Amino acid sequence: MIRRTRTAVLPVLALAGSLALTACAASPASSPTPSASEAAPAETPAPSPDAADGEIAAILVRADAVEYLDGSGEPIDGARDTYAEPIDAALARLADLLGDPAVETYESHFTAGTGTLYRWNGLALEQFPVEMVADVPDAPTWGVRLESASAGELELVTVDGLRVGDTVPDDLETSACNSLMAEIVGTVGVEVDGTPSVAAIRSPVYTDACE
Repeated sequence: MIRRTRTAVLPVLALAGSLALTACAASPASSPTPSASEAAPAETPAPSPDAADGEIAAILVRADAVEYLDGSGEPIDGARDTYAEPIDAALARLADLLGDPAVETYESHFTAGTGTLYRWNGLALEQFPVEMVADVPDAPTWGVRLESASAGELELVTVDGLRVGDTVPDDLETSACNSLMAEIVGTVGVEVDGTPSVAAIRSPVYTDACE
């Protein structure tokens, strides 16, 4: 039900003056409206996962060690496994990144003893037969074999920038161990299969056992 209230009719001038006074007395001073930039601070974009500090994005193969790079291509502090050290640390690190490997053993063609291959899709670690390195001071006890340009989400590269699938470099020397392997002196071994592309990459280069 709508109530109707009776109001007195005032002269037009008196009513106008009353409204003006009421407006002056009742209306507070309006405050300035904040701009959009003042109302909400600008958001800082979150870093992408690849650029996250300490997250491994690539494996870098060197002549004496494997290093691990972040999304910007920089080495991660403390993330380095050398071939002269036991293989355990490298195995544990790669198992965390790629899961458990397939394990194969083999009899060495060059010396007595059995070696072990720990293989993931695109990448393998090779533990050399003990007899192969027993009498060599500071000899590598294991090595790495790249069979693809990546393993899972990890890029696989060498210090020379060479990857599996790249065009075979012109400056290769035939290895004494295997006619299918050629070596880039002082860095990595490169396997070729008669095509113009690199089939696999090994490090370290080991020829003493078969020369």
